[in-house]
Amino acid sequence: MNRQRHSNRLARRMRIIVALLAGIVWVTATQAQTPARTVESRYLLVFDTSSAMKKRLSATQAAVNRLSFSMMNGQLQPDDSIGVWTFDRKLRAGQFPLQRWLPENAATIASNITTFVKQEHYSKSTRFDAIMPFLDRLVRDSDRLTVLIFCDGNGKIQGTPFDDAINASFTQNQRAFGEMKQTFIIVLRTQFGQYIGYTMNSSATGVNFPEFPPLPQPPAPPPTVKTNPSPPPPPPVVEAPPLVIVGTNVGTNLLPPTKSRPVLTNPPLTNPPLTNPPPTTTESNPPPPAKSLNPTNAALTNTAPLKIAETQTNAPATPTKNPKLSGNGALTIAVMFLAAAGALTVFMLRRSRNTGRGSFITRSMKKD
Repeated sequence: MNRQRHSNRLARRMRIIVALLAGIVWVTATQAQTPARTVESRYLLVFDTSSAMKKRLSATQAAVNRLSFSMMNGQLQPDDSIGVWTFDRKLRAGQFPLQRWLPENAATIASNITTFVKQEHYSKSTRFDAIMPFLDRLVRDSDRLTVLIFCDGNGKIQGTPFDDAINASFTQNQRAFGEMKQTFIIVLRTQFGQYIGYTMNSSATGVNFPEFPPLPQPPAPPPTVKTNPSPPPPPPVVEAPPLVIVGTNVGTNLLPPTKSRPVLTNPPLTNPPLTNPPPTTTESNPPPPAKSLNPTNAALTNTAPLKIAETQTNAPATPTKNPKLSGNGALTIAVMFLAAAGALTVFMLRRSRNTGRGSFITRSMKKD
């Protein structure tokens, strides 16, 4: 019983150890997986308030409404931030509160922006150098930044990798945009402090956005120094119950015993000697007792043999042996042989005497 309890305790402890090891492996694998990197997306709308932009105010407001209701052509995501700057010869930032984008607030956000732009004072000329130093600072501090500049195309932009292409578009389309009272919309995109693309657009035809490149994978965690884990405990030793041996034939993993048919045998009868044998009649000259061949069966009596219960089997019947002579018959034959031998001996002795004396005539002749 104690051994069985000990084995059960060892098995229970092994299961607990295996469960703990599995949990440690799962936690390690989970921590080793690179988590998905989340970045903050910012949108900045910069409005030129020079005197030439006052004639293009309607086109600018219409473009803002389209962008708001289209969620920047599907680019806006919930909780993205939207800021608003204005400029002519100098920058005016912080006058419009920062907006957090929610699709259900699209109409409200668009109305707030267009109202703010309409209330601005339009005068003087366009100076891009008034905003570029502040824009560069914002680019460096943003994960992802989308800048939309609404302007009349006067002046030259400096500070981006796309300055030449943007200024060439101004020169080529400035007259036509002025006649149609349309607004230039420059889209600049940056990611982790680097400019990654631009587009030149018109308030009459809509806005295209350059695609962001895939986010770079975060740096891999420093490799952990693997230590040699302690070897698992040895499996529990299950002790078998003590083996009880009955009989002389011992075997392991034996097949279940099959019922064997009994075989009829005729073992020799052994009659135990009688402690108080019945009196027997003896002759005056009893012959010498016959020597027995089996020393263990020294005394045989004329008692009736024991009956053996016979069991019927399919074994062939054993042939019966010639019955042996009883003790009295053997004794009688021995006496007869002794008598014959004695008679033959007497006869031979007498004959030898007669031969030694010779005949009567022979003796008479010898005397003479």
